[in-house]
Amino acid sequence: MTRTLGTPERTFALGWAALRSPSRAADEARKPGGAVPALWVYLAFTVGYLLFFWLKPFDFPDRNAPFPREMQGLWFWFRVMLWQPPLELAWMAFLLGLVEWFRQGKLGVRMVVGVAWTAFPFILMAAYRDAPKAAFAAGSAVWIGLFIPLWKRAATSDWKPLVVLMLALNAIGIALLAPMALAVAIDQPGFFTFSQAVGGLWMLVAGALALRKLSGLRLPRAFMAVLFSMFLQIAFAFTLHLLGLVPKEILKALLYA
Repeated sequence: MTRTLGTPERTFALGWAALRSPSRAADEARKPGGAVPALWVYLAFTVGYLLFFWLKPFDFPDRNAPFPREMQGLWFWFRVMLWQPPLELAWMAFLLGLVEWFRQGKLGVRMVVGVAWTAFPFILMAAYRDAPKAAFAAGSAVWIGLFIPLWKRAATSDWKPLVVLMLALNAIGIALLAPMALAVAIDQPGFFTFSQAVGGLWMLVAGALALRKLSGLRLPRAFMAVLFSMFLQIAFAFTLHLLGLVPKEILKALLYA
C-alpha cells in the first residue's frame, strides 16, 4: 500500500530538517504535500506549549509574580492558544510582504524605511492614551494596509512554501520544551530565561537562513525581513489588545509563552 505525503515519517523529516539544516528545511518546504506535515508540526508545538504552561507553576521563573486574577488552568491556556494561530498567520503575512519589500531597491534605503514602518505601530501604542480609539484603529489600518500591494505582488508559488517553512520552524519551539522543563524541575529561573532567549535567537537565525534559500534573497535582506516580521507580530498582538479584542491576561500569557 502506498504511503501518503502526510505520514508521520514526512512530519518527522520536515521537523528534523528545521532543527538541523534550515537550507534543507527550505528544500522540504518546496516539495508537494508539505502542508499536512507542517500542520502536524505546528499542532504538536501548540499542544506541547499548552500542556507545559498549564503544568508549570505560575510564579516560575518570576518568584515575585502576583497571584493571577484568573486561575491559569487548562481552560485558560486553551483560550490563550486559540489566539496563537491568528498571530502565526499574521507573522507569516508580514514576512511574505517583507520578502517582497526587500526583493528590490538598495538595502540601506529599504532598511531605513522598514525601521520606520516597524516602529510606527509602537509609536501609535505610545500615543494611545492621548488619542481616541478610532484614531488608533485608523493608524493601525494604515500600517497593516501598506502590506496589501506587497501581498498582491507575491505569487502562489511564493507564499505556499513560505507557510510550510514557517510552520515547520515551530519544531525549534518543540525542542526547547526539554530544557525549559528541566529548568522548572531543577528550579533554575535563569536557565529557563536563557532557554527562551536561545529559542528566539535560534528561530531568527534559522528563519533567515531558510528564507535565503527559499526566496533567493541575500542573507542580510532575509535576516531583516524575519526580524521586522517578528516585531510586527508583537505589535499586532498589542494592537488587538488595545482594540479590545484580546484581554490583558491573555496578552500577557501569549507574550510570555
